[in-house]
Amino acid sequence: MNEKKNPYDRTSTKRQSAHLERLQEANGKRLPVDLDGERLAKLDALVSAGYGDSKAAVIRKAIDEAYKKMRKKT
Repeated sequence: MNEKKNPYDRTSTKRQSAHLERLQEANGKRLPVDLDGERLAKLDALVSAGYGDSKAAVIRKAIDEAYKKMRKKT
């Protein structure tokens, strides 16, 4: 028998709300970023090279490394 799956995820709203709540508790904020094709390709290449597990991880790591480098200069 081929049963139809329910295409609607009934838990996504709860998960998103919980995620945003945790983010707020950590004094964080969502940050939508627009990237041109060249920067998106660079981001994908960094993920493929293992610089980070995901695009978000690559961005976070790059921020941390740039901040650390800046702090050493001062």
